[in-house]
Amino acid sequence: MTKKFTVFVNTSDGFEDCWNPFFKLFSKYWKGGYPPILLNTEHKEFNYSGLVINSSQVNKNVDRRLTWSECFISALNQVETPLVLYFQEDYFIEKEVKAEVVNDFAQLMIANPEIKYIGLTHMGNRPPFYPYPNDKRLAEVSNKSKYRISTQVGLWQKDTLISYLRENENGWMFEIFGTKRSQKRKELFLTVNREIYNKENPIIDYQLTGIIKGKWLSTIPELFKKEGIDMDFSKRGFYKTPLPLFRKIETFRKLLKSPFILYNGLRGS
Repeated sequence: MTKKFTVFVNTSDGFEDCWNPFFKLFSKYWKGGYPPILLNTEHKEFNYSGLVINSSQVNKNVDRRLTWSECFISALNQVETPLVLYFQEDYFIEKEVKAEVVNDFAQLMIANPEIKYIGLTHMGNRPPFYPYPNDKRLAEVSNKSKYRISTQVGLWQKDTLISYLRENENGWMFEIFGTKRSQKRKELFLTVNREIYNKENPIIDYQLTGIIKGKWLSTIPELFKKEGIDMDFSKRGFYKTPLPLFRKIETFRKLLKSPFILYNGLRGS
């Protein structure tokens, strides 16, 4: 298989307990030959039988702990393919991946470099969407879309992804402020046509997240039991969803802790 893209699994060493389940399910449900895989670690290396996994070890020779975005940028600079297929370590695949569709879309991006991004799930980018005339399986993401920048699974032009990152931002800042930045650019962002690929017919089937604020989502034990994955869930415990008002207040308080980042982010800088 031509190396069009690298499977980029974004993680940190504190989520090492996710790596074995992630790659067990990835190796089971990705058929037809594996693309290159880069696991974005800080210091650690990881191997899984049957897969060739490179560990980025981005913090190995650095005196201080790098930020989320610094780790991300450093690892992306290790990628040798023009595209990356972005995952996070708690996106536990539940059904066979439509790998041929992923490869089709990767080839479309190689042939048409003006396509900067293709979201591969119904869970990431939000409407409005517009028909994409060159491929009915896809739709254009409006500049007014919420979560135009999304950390759900998607194909990215590597250089474009790097251009949206800022060293002092974390993951949710990247989505919020990155979306602001994207609204200032006339770049072509696509996502899957929800009438074709949706919850009932996904390209890559996984739950929105497996871990929230360091704790397990309550539905993960059932999946792991079905897949024969042993896990001591008591070490992390389970996430309890706060009331929407408290969640908004918490987000606002976090933003206020970094007023300079907030200011630049809202400006789309």
